[in-house]
Amino acid sequence: MIAKIQYISEQDRKNVIDSNPNKVLIEEQNILEGNFLIFSDVRPNEFILRDIKDNTDIIILKQEGIL
Repeated sequence: MIAKIQYISEQDRKNVIDSNPNKVLIEEQNILEGNFLIFSDVRPNEFILRDIKDNTDIIILKQEGIL
């Protein structure tokens, strides 16, 4: 599910992000109508792929004895 939440100030933006810890911030819009943060409860593929790459790098470093 996608949630689009409007914020006014930087403190308000931080509060919105802090109050949605179980969601992923996927976009921020600063347009004439206002400032919006767009959250999803499903992780986008690019984040999943980045996590896989990071985990693979860690495994390789451990195998080489660097970690």
